[in-house]
Amino acid sequence: MYPKAKQIVIALSCLSLFIALKPGELYAQKGVYVSLNPPVILPDGSDFKTWSDQTVYTRTYYVDQHHPRALDDNDGSEEKPFLTINKAAQVVRAGEKVIVKSGIYRELIQPRFGGDGPNKMLSFEAAPGAKVIVKGSRVLKPKWTKSKRNGVLSSAKLWMTSLPDDYFGLYNPFLTENASREDIDLMPWAAQWAGKLPYTLGRGLVFQDGKRLVQQATYEDLVKLPGSFWVEKENKRLHIHPFKGMNPNKTVFEITTQQHIFKPAVTDLGYIRVKGFIFEHAGNGFPRTGVGALFTMGGHHWIIEDNIVRGVNSVGIEVGARTDESKAGRAVDRERAERNPGYMIVRNNEVYECGTGGIQGLLVKNALVESNRIHHCGWQDVQRYWETGAIKLLLNNGTLVRRNIITDIEAAPGIWLDYTNINSRVTQNILVNIESVNGAIFIEASQVPNLVDRNFVWNVKGSGIYQHDCDELTVAHNFVAECTKEAVEMRICQGRMVGGRLSTCKRNRVLNNIFVNARKGVSFIDDDNLSDCNIFVDCGPARRRAGFDFNAWQRKGFGPNSKRAKINASFNQQTLSFTWSTEEKLPMFGKLEICTHDFFNSAWKGKKAPAGPFSYPTSGPVTLKLAGL
Repeated sequence: MYPKAKQIVIALSCLSLFIALKPGELYAQKGVYVSLNPPVILPDGSDFKTWSDQTVYTRTYYVDQHHPRALDDNDGSEEKPFLTINKAAQVVRAGEKVIVKSGIYRELIQPRFGGDGPNKMLSFEAAPGAKVIVKGSRVLKPKWTKSKRNGVLSSAKLWMTSLPDDYFGLYNPFLTENASREDIDLMPWAAQWAGKLPYTLGRGLVFQDGKRLVQQATYEDLVKLPGSFWVEKENKRLHIHPFKGMNPNKTVFEITTQQHIFKPAVTDLGYIRVKGFIFEHAGNGFPRTGVGALFTMGGHHWIIEDNIVRGVNSVGIEVGARTDESKAGRAVDRERAERNPGYMIVRNNEVYECGTGGIQGLLVKNALVESNRIHHCGWQDVQRYWETGAIKLLLNNGTLVRRNIITDIEAAPGIWLDYTNINSRVTQNILVNIESVNGAIFIEASQVPNLVDRNFVWNVKGSGIYQHDCDELTVAHNFVAECTKEAVEMRICQGRMVGGRLSTCKRNRVLNNIFVNARKGVSFIDDDNLSDCNIFVDCGPARRRAGFDFNAWQRKGFGPNSKRAKINASFNQQTLSFTWSTEEKLPMFGKLEICTHDFFNSAWKGKKAPAGPFSYPTSGPVTLKLAGL
C-alpha cells in the first residue's frame, strides 16, 4: 500500500525533458520562451514555457475575391489583390503576412515556405471584421432527376445526379473508404473493423443549404430518412433524400471535393500563424495521421488561433509531428518527427460537427492547447477503433491542455492524452455531456508523472476521469459530477507492454477532489495507489447493487481523511454557470505544492486548500460563471 499521510503534500519526482533541437535552444537563450502568468507548473516542478509572435511584418499581401481587379497574376497589393489564398501562399515568405478579405474561397491552401523564428514569422490572417470562409466543397450544379435503381423508379422522394469527374483531382472522397483494409492494417488495434461499416463508407459529405446529410449504407435505407444520401460508386452517381422533401433543383447542394483545406506543400515548416478563418467541408478519412482538415504537415511553432473549423468527415485540426504511418514511409517519418521541437499553440478556436475528433496529433511536444470551444463532435460513432476525441494528442512531452470548453461529444473522450505521456498537464477545462467508454478525460499508458487538476466535469455517460496502464498520475482538485460509472477509474489492460515492460497501475494519486453522484465512486485495479482528502456526495450507497461503498473504501486503507457530505449542485450549460450550496462546514485539506491556484487562477493562501477547484460556498447558494461565451 502506498504510504498515507495526515497532510498531503506531493513532491513529484523530477523528470528529464527531451533534448531540444538547436533552434529551440537558441531561442531559449534569447529569452523567447517565457512562463505563463500566473506560471503553470509541470509535474517535474518546472514552469511551462511558451512563446509568442514578435514579428514586425515587412510586407503584406492581400487576397480579395470581390475586388473588381482581383487576379492571381497581380502583385498582391491592396489595390491589385490576389484572387485566391493559395496564390498568396506560394509567394509569402518569412517576415510577411497575407490578409484575406471577406468571401467564400473554395480551394486548398498549400504554403511553400515557413518563418524563420518568432521575430520573423509568416502569417495568414482574415482581415479585421471580415468573414472569410474556406471550403473544401463545391456547389453541385448538374440537373437533378428522379432517382432510379437499375432503371426503375423506386420512390418519388428520392433524386439522383452524377458526380462530375472535373470536380475532383486524383482524390475523390466519395470513392475513397473512410478506412480501407490497408489503412486499418496500419492500426492493428482496429483490426476487427476491416471491411465493416462505417469504415467502408466513402469520405464524401453532402450539404443541403449548409446542413449535413447522413450517409446511408444501402440504397434501400435512403427512403427511410429525409436528409440522407447514398453513393452508387460503380456509376459515380449520388442519390439523395432531401430535407423537407424539397426539389434539389430549387436549393443549394454542396459536396466535398478534397481531404484537406489548409496543408503545407512540404513537411516541417515552422513559425506560421493562421488566424480568423472559417474552414469547413473536408472529406477526410479515419487514419490517425495525415487527415486533418487544417493539417500542419508535421510543422513546428505554429499559432492557430481564432478560427472556426466545422462540418468535416473526421478530424478538424491536426498538429502532431508525425505525418505518414504508411509501411513505405513510417521509418523515415518517425526519424524526422523525433527531431521536431513542437511548440504548437492552438487557442481560441471553435471546432464542431467533426466526425471523429476536433484537435488531434501524434507526437506532440511542448504544445499549448488552450481556450478552445469544441462541441458536437464524434457523430461517426466509431470510438472502438480508438482514434476519436474532442482533443486527442498522442506521445505528449511537456504538453499543457487548459481552459478548453468541451460539450456534447459522442463516442469519444473529451480530452485524451494517449500513450507514454511525459510531464504533461490537463487543467481548468470544462467538460459537459460526454459519452465515451473511456471517460471524459482519459490518460493512457504512461509510466512517469502527469497531472489532471482543477477540471470541471459534468454529466458523463461513462467515467469522469479514466486511465489505464498509468503510473505516477495525479488527479487533484477536480469537480466531477453526474457520471454513470466512476468519478475516477484506474485499471490496466492485461498483458500489455508499455515502454518495454508489462504495464502497471501503481503510485497514482487521487487527492482533494469533489465527486457528486458518480455511481461507482473511485476504483483502482491495484492497492499500490493513494486516494485521500476527497469529498463524496451521493456516490452510490452500499445497498445499491454495484455501487460505491465509502465505508469499505476506507476500511481498505483509502481515504482516511476523505469525507461524505451533502452538496446541492446544478449547472446551466447555456450560460456555463455553476450553482452550489451546502449547509455543512466542508473540510480544508493539506495543499498540494503543484496546485497553488483555484479554477479562476486566484491563489490559495496558507497551507490548506479546499477540495475541488472552487472556494466553498459559505452562506446560501453561490453561482459561478465558469467561462464567457
